[in-house]
Parts: sequence; structure tokens; C-alpha cells
Amino acid sequence: MRTVRQPSALPTNKLTAAMVSASAAGIVKALVVHNFPDFAEPAIWEPLPYVVGGLVGYFVKDKPNV
Repeated sequence: MRTVRQPSALPTNKLTAAMVSASAAGIVKALVVHNFPDFAEPAIWEPLPYVVGGLVGYFVKDKPNV
């Protein structure tokens, strides 16, 4: 497969959406862990940023570059 020239060095829509949503989920996780320790179950809150970032990154579409 030949190399494709990217139009700019800016991150793609998919990457940006995944990182912003994972960061937001991390902030929500920190708020719940510190303010509501009764609901701070590590099995639920630890993987949350990764799962949210992966799901959002999967569903956000990018412009074709080929």
C-alpha cells in the first residue's frame, strides 16, 4: 500500500474525540472517587476512561484521506 500525504499535522477528528471523551470520563471518575467514596468501586471506575474513549473513537467518523 502506498503512503498517503496528510493535509496537515493536526490530529484527526477520531483521535481528538477519543482523547477528549476519555479525559472527561477521567474527570468524572476522579470526582466520584473523591466526593462519593461509597460509589467508588474500582472495578467500574478504573476502565471507564478507556472504554468511553474507545467507544467514542469508534463511532466518530473521519474524512477519507485517500
